[in-house]
Amino acid sequence: MERYVIETSHLTKQYGEQKSVSDLSLHVQRGRIYGLLGRNGAGKTTTMKMLLGLSAPSGGEVRIFGLPLAGNEREILPRIGSLIESPGFYPNLTGTENLRIFARLRGVTKRDAVKSALEVVGLPYADKKLFSQYSLGMKQRLAIALAIMHDPELLILDEPINGLDPIGIAEIRAFIRSLCEERGKTILISSHILSEVALLADDIGIIDHGVLLEEESLSELEKRSERYVRFAVSDTAKAARILEEIFSTTDFVVESDHALRLGDLSLRTEEIVRVFVENELAVSEVRTCEDSLEDYFRRVTGGEGIG
Repeated sequence: MERYVIETSHLTKQYGEQKSVSDLSLHVQRGRIYGLLGRNGAGKTTTMKMLLGLSAPSGGEVRIFGLPLAGNEREILPRIGSLIESPGFYPNLTGTENLRIFARLRGVTKRDAVKSALEVVGLPYADKKLFSQYSLGMKQRLAIALAIMHDPELLILDEPINGLDPIGIAEIRAFIRSLCEERGKTILISSHILSEVALLADDIGIIDHGVLLEEESLSELEKRSERYVRFAVSDTAKAARILEEIFSTTDFVVESDHALRLGDLSLRTEEIVRVFVENELAVSEVRTCEDSLEDYFRRVTGGEGIG
């Protein structure tokens, strides 16, 4: 059995002079949740549309279930459930009625497919409430029910928690996790909300301006959070010279005229402070810090945080 359910090689999408996705190589492992993380406009939706054959790549290749997508769409796409943008549900029909229409249109033959899908997402079957009366969380659940109605092996969900309140986010998060852990689904989700992806995903890809900057398991990325000692001193240029000449280290970053961070934790902080003071440097603060995962993403993406 192939290790990767989704594998892309140098995937590119270009509109005129603008590259929306550039040289993207994704690796989504079977039975895991992969979070594609990036700001709005980073190329996440375009990538997912190419994975579903909704947009033709300008270059590169998509392989799903070990097969090239191009030329094998009839075999591959029925095994995928997707949520890209908002499905066109009828507001004057109930959730059950909407799903029955989509089941007929898609040729779903399983008799209890609609009922089973609604049960999985926690929505009532044959309820009288119209879609127009649904809360945002219920609408999102119905959209996911539509995606899983034919019991696909792979789910591709674009911003599944977008616009939900905190309770709705927690419910959808738990639901997506249960689909993976209890039903064995492989799931690719996109999001611009770092904190939610960190709570949900097994693996993370960071995309920015169409380029995949990082692809790693969440546990490995968390190990990259940086620990350092921050010094507030009267003269960082002088402090830097002392660290280089007396302590023989260059593992530090000068943040400003009065702030410096030292990454070499093998050095004794109290000894550094003593030498600073002996060399007539005023030390107003010494603090051991640890960057969060969000700080790491800021560094990788070049400054601004992700939502």
